[in-house]
Amino acid sequence: MASKKKNNIYTHIVTIFLILTIISIFVILHFALAKVTIKIHNKIENKKLNILIEVQSEKSENISTNSILGKIITFENELTVTVPSSKEVISGTKAGGYVTIYNNYSQDQILVNTTRLLTPDNKLFRITETITIPKGKNLKVWVEADQEGEEYISEATTFTIPGLWIGLQDKIYAESNERMSLKNIPKYLVTQTDIDKALTELKNKATIQALVNINDSLNKNLWLDEKRLILNFETLAVTPLNTEAKDVILKQKIITYGLIFSPPDLLKKAKTKLIKELDNNKLLKEFNDNSFNYNILEIYPKKEGALLEVNIEATVSSNEHLWDINKEELIGLTKKDVKEYLKQYNIKNSEVNFFPFWVNKVPKLKDHIIIE
Repeated sequence: MASKKKNNIYTHIVTIFLILTIISIFVILHFALAKVTIKIHNKIENKKLNILIEVQSEKSENISTNSILGKIITFENELTVTVPSSKEVISGTKAGGYVTIYNNYSQDQILVNTTRLLTPDNKLFRITETITIPKGKNLKVWVEADQEGEEYISEATTFTIPGLWIGLQDKIYAESNERMSLKNIPKYLVTQTDIDKALTELKNKATIQALVNINDSLNKNLWLDEKRLILNFETLAVTPLNTEAKDVILKQKIITYGLIFSPPDLLKKAKTKLIKELDNNKLLKEFNDNSFNYNILEIYPKKEGALLEVNIEATVSSNEHLWDINKEELIGLTKKDVKEYLKQYNIKNSEVNFFPFWVNKVPKLKDHIIIE
């Protein structure tokens, strides 16, 4: 009987040790296996990125790995453009109209402003601007009566120019195709707007001419567009501001620099450099190649180089808050508590997963707290 009682005691002891062993194993497994994975869904955004890329000549002594190869072609020429000046209409108290002056003489003829024109019935008119009629040509000009009054109203007729030598008066003369009448008189005046129009027209003409001349010497894959031209203008002559003249005449000397390089090479180099220089808290997903563009900031004709600013849009994800999270502050928090805690970092989209299935709080071991 005593022996049986003794056996029961041993059995209880073994059972207790077994239970404690199982509990210990469970505790060990709990601490060994328990972990939490917190997935933070980063903010995806489209950003406009820009970077500087240098263009270097293949002749350069020290060619940088961050630059692209290129060269500069220089083109120099002179251009002249003529644009109409501003026209103002004023009410007239003198009879007037347009006449055509013919020069059938062997030399050009200058007629100054107020040169007299005389009708067969001795009515005196004067031209209103200084003109030059080339030999064998004719020119249209506005004339008005010498005096006010309706008596100067006359039908279309032929005019002599009494100021000329009498032997020239049958070779240089004027005719009107309309009657001289009291009507509004056109007045031409050169304004800044007219000069600006002339400048714009000359620039457009110079650009087209430069592209044709430069591209004729290049392979088609290197053809320039307007963006790769730098034009320097020097005004040689221009009709002065506020001059009473029908036209603005502008003459300029143009020095054009054409920057030769491969745009695909520029795009590739810019991408490589942008990826290297992107902030550590940013992850580049993809570039939008359709947004690729560039500007020439500086050009160095003597070195046949330039400095370009490249602009491109890219899709970027941000992990700027990932490294700011203090794991110690997460210990013991439930899934709901963790999500609430992350809101202070403006993290609104996250996943919290515990392992094994019985774990429902963040474990105490920091290396078992995985943030990604």
